[in-house]
Amino acid sequence: MSFFMADEPESTSIKHEILDKIAALIAAAFGLVAALAWNEAIKALFREYFGPTDQVGPMIVYAIIVTMIAVVLTIFVARAASQAKALLGKRDYRCALCNFKTYVEAEFMEHLSKEHSASDDKFISK
Repeated sequence: MSFFMADEPESTSIKHEILDKIAALIAAAFGLVAALAWNEAIKALFREYFGPTDQVGPMIVYAIIVTMIAVVLTIFVARAASQAKALLGKRDYRCALCNFKTYVEAEFMEHLSKEHSASDDKFISK
């Protein structure tokens, strides 16, 4: 007989994988935007040296700004995904003998030992 119920580990694992993939796709999208910005900046630089153009400065500034934003947002997304995985990883311990519920295994084990252990005054009639 089991004294507690917990979430299925397989469903939590799938949720973790989904969060990892979403975070990776978002990071890839930011990387793509930064790469396109640098592509335009490099093209403008080549045009500067190999033909007339007036967009080199703004394109390089644009590429730097987009890259910095992409780095910051990638870090933000990675941290958010990590926090979400930590929340998904919490187990829900519920006592089958009463209404006690906790996310901390040590608290659950303490509850079982104090509230439901076999002692003379609870289970043995004299």
